[in-house]
Amino acid sequence: MSTTAPSTTADPAGATPARTPKDSSNSSSSNSNSNSFTPILRDFLSQHPELRSQTLGTPAIMTDRYTNAEWAKQIAETVKKVGLDGSGVQVAKCEAPKAGSREFAKLIDHTLLKLDATQAQIDGLCAEARTEGFKSVCVRLNFVHRSVSNLRGSDSIVACVVGFHEGTYDTLAKLEEARAAVEAGAKELDVVLNHSILTRSSSSSSTHQQPPSNASLTALNTAANSKPTSGTTPSSGPYSNPSSNAQSEEIPDYSAIYTELASLRSLCPDVVLKLILETSQLNPTQILAASHLAAAANFDFIKTSTGFNGRGASLEDVKLMVAASQYLASAGVGSSGRKMKVKASGGVRCYDDAVKMVEAGAERLGTSSGLWIMQEGRQRVESGERPGPASRLYTDDTVDGY
Repeated sequence: MSTTAPSTTADPAGATPARTPKDSSNSSSSNSNSNSFTPILRDFLSQHPELRSQTLGTPAIMTDRYTNAEWAKQIAETVKKVGLDGSGVQVAKCEAPKAGSREFAKLIDHTLLKLDATQAQIDGLCAEARTEGFKSVCVRLNFVHRSVSNLRGSDSIVACVVGFHEGTYDTLAKLEEARAAVEAGAKELDVVLNHSILTRSSSSSSTHQQPPSNASLTALNTAANSKPTSGTTPSSGPYSNPSSNAQSEEIPDYSAIYTELASLRSLCPDVVLKLILETSQLNPTQILAASHLAAAANFDFIKTSTGFNGRGASLEDVKLMVAASQYLASAGVGSSGRKMKVKASGGVRCYDDAVKMVEAGAERLGTSSGLWIMQEGRQRVESGERPGPASRLYTDDTVDGY
């Protein structure tokens, strides 16, 4: 699999991209920052060193394309053109596939992400995906290989969450987790946005300078995106203190977000990437900002929620994200003419909710109630009756998560 970074195109502001080449010899950066990994990821990778092979190359942090001021100008234009409710873009109502059909099943990422999930539950999840023909099963890293084995011979694939569910993990840890997931057989990655960056300001008065070496850039980005373990305060990133710099601009650190997303795309050029925005924690302007940065980094999907933090997907969120995706494609943000898709996830637990999301423009649904939704759809077609609670299997999650 190639490790060449995807080509970039000038977006509406016309700024010049600036990136550093990846240095495959810089393998020490991964190990030196292993203490920034979550305990689960650190333990899993130590038990499975084969998943840190060089098929995808060594994770490296990309340089940013623009200053924060330049990003802010572009995002402001997106907000202006799309509108805070999406009304600035005409989006046609979509038609959902026939209830209970194979086409409807292909909209569903059948999901089980609880930390206490068992192997038997994962086996059941995969069996349901094979039977119904779901697009994918979506699991955590430790169940990717088992899911791939379970689904061998079917047309269902495996998706893995990255940085789940907080999204605030170190950038290098996300890169290592993404690489391990792909090595284990995942075809799609659902990456959690570090949404805390959008809800606070950070210093951004600097302009583009000569890019530093790959090693120093990796160290700087890792330091900026890591939660401090001592009394020190990073000068940038989600844990910085903007008030410490009197000349700082009160805008979010868009550069930190783009750098992380572009680094993931560069590492995994042939993998479908979905960015989980966690819309329950963001206002419309922040949703549009995240959508803009995802498009600039050439992500394939923007996704509403983890299902573990606040409310899940809402029709308003989906409509706004669909409008943003349509505008960003027409404006040439990211690869020219490339349109991100929208995935609705979190709280989609019945057929009616699923249909509403699809009609609003969602092209994928993340849910642990996939079997229930399909059964309900078929009964609607056959008898118009709603199935009883007994048809809900253990993969349905009515309390937490999807």
